[in-house]
Amino acid sequence: MKKIFLRILMSFLFILNFSAISYGIENEPGASIRLRQEIWDNVVSLGTARNAQPDRNFFRLRIQIWNNIKFNDDLNLYVRLATEPKYFAGPYKLALDGGKNLKHFDQDELVIDNLYIDIKKPFNLPVNLRLGRQDFLGKDMYGEGFLIFDGTPGDGSRTFYFNALKASLLIAAGHSIDVVYVSEPKTDQYLPSLHPSYDDGSKAYINHKKRLTGSNERGIWIYGRHKITEGLNLEPYYIYKKEKDYDNIKEKYINTFGLRTVLTINDFSLRGELALQKGKYEANDNKIRGVGGYLFGSYTAKKCPLTPTLEVGYVYLSGDKNDTTKDEGFNPLFSRAPQWNELLIYTLIPETAGKGGPIPGYWTNIKGIVTKLKLNPLKDLSIILSYQHFWADEKTNITTGPYKDMFSNNGKNRGDLWAIVGNYKFNKNLDALIQLEYFEPGNFYSDKTKNATFFRWQLQYKL
Repeated sequence: MKKIFLRILMSFLFILNFSAISYGIENEPGASIRLRQEIWDNVVSLGTARNAQPDRNFFRLRIQIWNNIKFNDDLNLYVRLATEPKYFAGPYKLALDGGKNLKHFDQDELVIDNLYIDIKKPFNLPVNLRLGRQDFLGKDMYGEGFLIFDGTPGDGSRTFYFNALKASLLIAAGHSIDVVYVSEPKTDQYLPSLHPSYDDGSKAYINHKKRLTGSNERGIWIYGRHKITEGLNLEPYYIYKKEKDYDNIKEKYINTFGLRTVLTINDFSLRGELALQKGKYEANDNKIRGVGGYLFGSYTAKKCPLTPTLEVGYVYLSGDKNDTTKDEGFNPLFSRAPQWNELLIYTLIPETAGKGGPIPGYWTNIKGIVTKLKLNPLKDLSIILSYQHFWADEKTNITTGPYKDMFSNNGKNRGDLWAIVGNYKFNKNLDALIQLEYFEPGNFYSDKTKNATFFRWQLQYKL
């Protein structure tokens, strides 16, 4: 399949080069620089395994440059390069070569972040094609990213890309269906990169390339978008995912059937999603059965000072039962990224590494109430205040390993999370962000755990 993917991509690149002779070319270049500092206090192990997971204080500088080459209204080529070096100022160091090589500075790779071809209605057919490495963010996002969001969770927010072939069928006004094939290897196998000599064999780098996923992943999905009325949208979907070549986890596949619904009435909106999962582990035929979803309601008081928006919701992600051979735990598929908060994605690593590898964001075994209040004190300033309480659907049974002191194996109360996020837009090119999250663990965790804090500030400049 890798060879087929490359052949298709190279064929279309040849067509584009030939077409450039016949059509006028319009270039839309751009660049972005993002500087972040993050401070983690007791974030991964809640203070119970400081040797394995020391606190972190680090800077990360993401640089992107891109160009959108328009051959005509129906044909364009988009390419983007990216890198994100990091400097660890705190007690944590990047441990490579079996822990023998400790680095303060991670020089990172220079990678081809996006490279795709857009073809609109070829031969006047009611279909748009996007072929190549692409993001499913912004206007291209599926729902709110509940199951399809980040194809490369292993490198954080450096990249989000999917190696994908996408066909969007245009049925009628307000009605479309996407058919997508994706291939996400553990390290980049499709396009060249400039990478350092780092190698730790499993976590950050594998054979000198950044680790991008927990396993070699492939998927196919069919996703519908249907505007039933002016205020009602339905999005049914089917997703197939196969995970293989983990470090020490059995190969598995998952079928997911789901529906997302959004209802808007004046200043009130209600949105929800339900996903049912069925699959199996190929080595022993053990079945996979998962359920996940959410329901959120929001109201915006447009005539009030600060234009407040209040949002209240409930989240449910099934957990794996300890007394069955089935795996009932919900699988987040292609969305191992921050959802309702940032801090919890790291505390999930100790309980999910055996299912999804050493990558954060394996959202599973969670029930929660999420409340958010968004305020706009100034035209270009927004502040979001949030309180979130979480439970586990099932108790853990972790009694060995570096994180054995983290869990009580008895309670189900995960705890309380408080968050504040501020965004300010200085002008059309420069914006800033400040984010603070504080987590108080409940009896799902042991008495040895400590409260955790996640802090981030960011400046971003776009040309």
